[in-house]
Amino acid sequence: MTKIFDVIRKPLLTEKGQILREKNIQVFEVATWATKHQIKEAVELLLQSKVKAIRTVRIPSRTKRLGRFVGTSNPRKKAYVELAEGAPASE
Repeated sequence: MTKIFDVIRKPLLTEKGQILREKNIQVFEVATWATKHQIKEAVELLLQSKVKAIRTVRIPSRTKRLGRFVGTSNPRKKAYVELAEGAPASE
């Protein structure tokens, strides 16, 4: 079994994420190889609450420039995790 922090990289603390927290939805950056089932197991262990639904979004890599040098950013994956009603949301 994989470890929790191999699957869940970090919580995404954005303005949109704060609005979604009021609706009992948490936003995390997760590993690009992680499946919804692995994300669900990791979040339930981390937050000690039941997961109702998970939506994932893949963000492809982008080309970046710094002067004459060209590079790319890493691809990312976000997970929108909806917690069950009455579940304690982490602050």
